[in-house]
Amino acid sequence: MNRQTLLKLAGICAGVVLILLVGLTILVKLAISPELVKKTVLPKISAAINRQVSLGDVSVSIFSGIRLHDLVVQDREGSQPFLKAGALRLDYRLWPLLRKKVEIKEVRLESPLVRIVRYADGSFNFSDLLVKKQQPVPAAEPKGKSLIDLAVSQVTLSDGKVIFDDRQGLGGKPYQTEISAIRFTASTISLDGEFPISLQATLPGGATFDTTGTAAKVGTSPAIALTSTIIVSNLAKLVSGLPPSLAEKARKFDLAGGLELRLKLAGQTKQPKQLLQSGEIKLSDIQLSVGGMRPSLSGLLLLGKDNLASQDLTVTVAGQKLAVGLKGSNLTATPINLSVAVSGDKLDLNQIMPAKPKAAAASAGTTGTPAAPARSKPEPGPLNLPLEADGTVNLNSLIFRTLTISKPALAWRLVDNVVTVESLKGGVAGGSFSDTARINLGVKGYSYSTQLTVQGVQADQLVSAFAPKASGTVFGSLGLNVGLQGSGALPESIKRNLAGQGNFAMTDGKLTGSGFMQGLAGFLKADALRILRFARYGGTLGIKGGVVTLNSELDGSDAHIKTSGTAGFDKSLNMGLDIRLSPAITGQVARGDLGRFLTDSQGWGVMPLKVVGTVGSPRFTLDASLAGAHLKGKLQEELGRRLLKGKQGAAGTQQPEQQLLEKGLKGLFGR
Repeated sequence: MNRQTLLKLAGICAGVVLILLVGLTILVKLAISPELVKKTVLPKISAAINRQVSLGDVSVSIFSGIRLHDLVVQDREGSQPFLKAGALRLDYRLWPLLRKKVEIKEVRLESPLVRIVRYADGSFNFSDLLVKKQQPVPAAEPKGKSLIDLAVSQVTLSDGKVIFDDRQGLGGKPYQTEISAIRFTASTISLDGEFPISLQATLPGGATFDTTGTAAKVGTSPAIALTSTIIVSNLAKLVSGLPPSLAEKARKFDLAGGLELRLKLAGQTKQPKQLLQSGEIKLSDIQLSVGGMRPSLSGLLLLGKDNLASQDLTVTVAGQKLAVGLKGSNLTATPINLSVAVSGDKLDLNQIMPAKPKAAAASAGTTGTPAAPARSKPEPGPLNLPLEADGTVNLNSLIFRTLTISKPALAWRLVDNVVTVESLKGGVAGGSFSDTARINLGVKGYSYSTQLTVQGVQADQLVSAFAPKASGTVFGSLGLNVGLQGSGALPESIKRNLAGQGNFAMTDGKLTGSGFMQGLAGFLKADALRILRFARYGGTLGIKGGVVTLNSELDGSDAHIKTSGTAGFDKSLNMGLDIRLSPAITGQVARGDLGRFLTDSQGWGVMPLKVVGTVGSPRFTLDASLAGAHLKGKLQEELGRRLLKGKQGAAGTQQPEQQLLEKGLKGLFGR
């Protein structure tokens, strides 16, 4: 075939193609005209949604399809658009045009904007669209009329935006929020079958949303199978996108860090609680400020259909890391079940809970007007927690004030709003402690009880930690067993309602300091008592109504002291002291014949005292009733010895004179 023949053949082919294109263009123009679209499509849409629908230019091209410009669906108020789009493009198939049918293969919506309004009464600007209306039976289309087949095979949406105008607001504050950069694709669409979909968007505050998967049976019983991802790269920025009332609260925590949420959803949409199949939440150095601290959280939370578990979850507080294990189940019902295990090397509570500075004394001001009394706060609770939980805490060491607790271990559980501390134990100050407790959160002010046991703990270390002002006043190895119960969470109610009883014992110790012992030594003028050593000091105690009742006995080389009385939570004292002083100290306290009358048969001085005032400033006085009783007995013995000397009968029998004298002495001294 020569060149000329080829050129003729090419010319013929080009002519055929040109004629075909011109013919198809004429056919498209005849089958789908702008007037036909506006006349047939828009009225149906307006009638279906009861909204005014307007359309700008309509262009029809054999290659680019049908393009509807400036589509606007007005809101029901008619003042602002409910939906508007820069363009709506419908791509059709060419060959069905030869049969005078138009099949739409793709609907592409460009730059749509949807404006959702929630009114003050709680209704929405689309509420009326959700009301099902009985539609009239459409009239049969005349035979031979061109049809538009709306069974599209693909829908694409690009650069979309949703504005939510909440006029009801949260916390009484109306607000607007926006979801932007919306992209949506659904292809090979079928009302009865399964087809792929994808959706991406930028959420308020810069978070991104991405989901891909399939939808099925959307015409009968809709079902989905999706993988969704939400990425928050900056929590601080996310807070700025929240409604004002929520943002105001969230800003107080000064959130930072990021997270990624990935979920796999599958099932029928009419059962949303059953959709979650699995997922994970990745926490990336999430920080917040709370209670003067700024802890951070990192790790992974794994989600199941109805459960969760943690992986490599760590909490960092003041540079100290703790591993946290979480397990949860029954998450979509009540009660939720949760288990928490915390472990770590060392935890210094002094860095987490620094000592609070003393509040400055309130000034009366230049006018001398006293400050108004502070209003008492209401008691917290009761709580009704839809939760059952248990947990453990295990550390190598815990530092609290000046104490280092070795191997502290805690086991607890929460059932029916009651927290039970099953075990709290550890080593401290050369000894050990163990405790159990019960806290009822289901009553106002809460109620609680505890049983504490202490063995072999050095008392001076406890005093230094819990009462620094009394540091250096008590030494010895302490054993304690005390049970307490009470209610109330406010300081005054705690003092008023706390009650309990117990016993204690200290061995190989001493009492000293500028308070009680210095006051006693000064009153008795016995410097040796400024440091009182003892082999054992023990007794019982009871607590009720803000008062501690104490009965104790101290056995030392220089003194034996029995204590009986009360000490208030306000540090007040009201006690009786039955003191026995060693012969050496007794000689300093009382001399001559008086000293003889103040001693017992072994030469120990007897000194019954009463002490009142406060722990820091005690006042001592002689207990006249006990001292008088003792002196009467001693004087009776002394007079009897002198007056009856040589009057006794044989074999220790008393003569009548002796009997008369004893009766007289008894009457004289009231014995």
